[in-house]
Amino acid sequence: MNRWVALAAAAVLCACALMPNASYTEDVDTVRLARTIYALARSDSYDAKLAIGTLAMNRVESPWFGDTLGEVLDEQHQFPMGSRYDADSLAAAHAVLAGRRTLDPAAVYYQSQTATERRKDAPLQKVGTFAFYATETVI
Repeated sequence: MNRWVALAAAAVLCACALMPNASYTEDVDTVRLARTIYALARSDSYDAKLAIGTLAMNRVESPWFGDTLGEVLDEQHQFPMGSRYDADSLAAAHAVLAGRRTLDPAAVYYQSQTATERRKDAPLQKVGTFAFYATETVI
C-alpha cells in the first residue's frame, strides 16, 4: 500500500513540475489562451506570442466574431489548441487578458509568412513568423 501512495505522490510532483508558473488559481480563459499561443508560436518570439493573443482579443472586441474568448477560440479551423503551454505563452496570455495589445485593432486574421497561399492585400503588421490582416481576402 505504501508503494502505491509513494507512486501517486511522485506522479503528482512530476505533473506539477511540468506546468510552468501555473497554479490552481489559473482561470480557464488564461490557460486556453496560453495553449493556443503555444500551439501557434511556441518557437517564435515573445512579441509574436503577444501578437497572437492580441489577435484573439481583437476578435472578441469585433462585432463580427464571438463575444467571449471561448467562442473565438472554439471557432472551427481558426485557432489550434494543444494541451501544453510554456512560461512565455502563459505570461503572454496574462498580459493580453490584462489589457496589453500589440496589434492594430483592425487585425483579425493571421497567416504564417511562409504559407503558400498568399493574400491579396498587404498585411497591417508583421511580427515574428506571422503576418496580420484586417480582411480574409485570399488570391
